[in-house]
Amino acid sequence: MSIVGALVGFIYRAFFLKGEEGFRLASPWVKLLFLASSLYLLTRQGPQLALANIATVLSLSLIWPGLEWFTSGFIISLIPALWFSATAYVSWLLGLPGVSFTGALNILVRTLSISLTILFFASTISPVRLSNLLLRIGAPSYYPLLVWRTMPYGMRVLLDSVQIGVMKGEKPHKRLAPAVAIMLEYGSYVEEYNWFKFEGKPAAPLPSRGSMKHTLMLAVASALEIALGALFP
Repeated sequence: MSIVGALVGFIYRAFFLKGEEGFRLASPWVKLLFLASSLYLLTRQGPQLALANIATVLSLSLIWPGLEWFTSGFIISLIPALWFSATAYVSWLLGLPGVSFTGALNILVRTLSISLTILFFASTISPVRLSNLLLRIGAPSYYPLLVWRTMPYGMRVLLDSVQIGVMKGEKPHKRLAPAVAIMLEYGSYVEEYNWFKFEGKPAAPLPSRGSMKHTLMLAVASALEIALGALFP
């Protein structure tokens, strides 16, 4: 499989592998608290607390969404971390503004921590609750659910198109145009079939569930991170 196909597969498993379950059912306020506590650790000096945040996020990801997210999320987050650290170190070797090897490792750890935190937080967003929030503020509320339904299909089409190109011996970038054309056609069908939903307004919010278990786990993880940040400034 090509690099593009592998990346599409990683992104698909990171965002669309699971449904309305797990940490998506946790309290939105506790999710925001966990995001704030993770970013709070990253304001501290040294890589130790960033490593603690990485361990926390990866441990939670093993609980939900699971091992596939653990692998995919780590690889996706590692890409920008390696890029930023490597470019900074190479610049230093060339005599340009940059950092030493130790500084590059620090950049690697901190960037990986930030990327994992943001990716994990994004994967816990509930399309149903987001739709209900948009409904309450008077904004179009169907778009989160429609995007949630159409994006996996679009990524599946892109992955299939790249794999066909590999079998035909074509370069991956040449398969992007057919894949985009299919996705645009599919999007036009969705827009046509849901015209009434786009133009109308739901009578009531969509039913949504909550999970006290996952809310408590995020709350405990947030408290531990805040305590670590306070104990090791």
